[in-house]
Amino acid sequence: MYTDISPENAVPQGQRRSSKGVDYLVEASAAEAEAISATLAAVKARQVNGEAEELSDKEQSPDSSSSNKHSSLIKPDTALSNNMTPPPGVRLHHRAVVVAAETGGALGGMVRQLSIDQFENEGRRVSYGTPENATAARKLLDRQMSINSIPKKVIASLLKPRGWKPPVRRQFFLDCNEIADLCDSAERIFSSEPSVLQLKAPIKIFGDLHGQFGDLMRLFDEYGSPSTAGDIAYIDYLFLGDYVDRGQHSLETMSLLLALKVEYPQNVHLIRGNHEAADINALFGFRIECIERMGERDGIWTWHRMNRLFNWLPLAALIEKKIICMHGGIGRSINHVEQIENLQRPITMEAGSVVLMDLLWSDPTENDSVEGLRPNARGPGLVTFGPDRVMEFCNNNDLQLIVRAHECVMDGFERFAQGHLITLFSATNYCGTANNAGAILVLGRDLVVVPKLIHPLPPAITSPETSPDQIEDTWMQELNANRPATPTRGRPQAVANDREENDLCLRDWF
Repeated sequence: MYTDISPENAVPQGQRRSSKGVDYLVEASAAEAEAISATLAAVKARQVNGEAEELSDKEQSPDSSSSNKHSSLIKPDTALSNNMTPPPGVRLHHRAVVVAAETGGALGGMVRQLSIDQFENEGRRVSYGTPENATAARKLLDRQMSINSIPKKVIASLLKPRGWKPPVRRQFFLDCNEIADLCDSAERIFSSEPSVLQLKAPIKIFGDLHGQFGDLMRLFDEYGSPSTAGDIAYIDYLFLGDYVDRGQHSLETMSLLLALKVEYPQNVHLIRGNHEAADINALFGFRIECIERMGERDGIWTWHRMNRLFNWLPLAALIEKKIICMHGGIGRSINHVEQIENLQRPITMEAGSVVLMDLLWSDPTENDSVEGLRPNARGPGLVTFGPDRVMEFCNNNDLQLIVRAHECVMDGFERFAQGHLITLFSATNYCGTANNAGAILVLGRDLVVVPKLIHPLPPAITSPETSPDQIEDTWMQELNANRPATPTRGRPQAVANDREENDLCLRDWF
């Protein structure tokens, strides 16, 4: 709200009021703006007619030239004209013309005159002040610049679709402070987003990555990358969760996706998988990787900070109101999209309802001939859902397709329920044993879905002395041996011994 602080004689006589309300301000400002516009028009007309060049002797005198030129636009106060003698030469007019910042409403675009003597901040020069204050201010500025540059640093270091190579030494290139700033920036964005994202085509959809950063780079190299040199200007990117665990480069995978989210918040979209939970990724590799690559103290801190961020991740995405994307499935409990929308974040896995568990953990049945709900081998309380559930959910929500991840499939994608559900998996040769392809789905503006695949690379022919990845391969193989991966979808599960059968639970199979 603006208040009139100019002298009374600046307001036309017929418009003086005792009230200082909005109506008065609007009328007075409109009158001032009209007067200024008329004066400017008159000056322009004189210049066109050549009158501006015909200066009188009085106009050419050094004592009055500046005064007369300015007074044709803004008339001085009567008191100033009668009682003060203008100084000779160049001078500052005693008033400033102010245009209100608001662009809408009753006060939008208001033009006012303000006495220069009434500017409150004229003597407040922006500086660092004392040396002590200068140091503190400089540190604050440097810190802010550092925060803004961290996503660019990550992207410059990691987004190398053809040139990226695993680090020779396993030490991660970001420190705790940089990871904290990256997480803070991304978390602010995630917290402002709904639990179910509303997205538009065209868009690329990625399934499980599981720390296999090399596969992510291969997919970017083959089918376009999210950068100004790539295709981010005209296609969005959606990732369906399970960014960490199992693979060797969960830190790279998560850091790059967060940096891309901060740099392109309207174009890069991340939703949550079942491995984005502390009790899960403490067992399946992410916590171990953080400690191994950053040291115990910094590694544990980073692991905790990342998991706090995971609690803010959106839970599903709706594309063109026709395709719903989630990590796991609809299970037994999810009948309407509104049930997912009503889940409040931040949310931990332990605090989640059966809706969250079904959303992140459930799977389709073995094939289209197996309908209804069946027990899920992943653990007690989890279910698989048949094609009848898929069709019912699509009909209830006027949807045409469900895209989900969560299960390794041999071709990188697999159809279910007569094509109304697609399982998508983007990591090749899962856990070094499955020999599966990885895939993404490219959804065009015409809503045609195109699967695009990459196949596993042949094993590198290197010796332990020349392979920097030999050590990381060893500890990852040991980890996966202790925590075996979920059998590839469509393959029969191996017979477990008695102890393994007793240990079969939510944390042991997924």
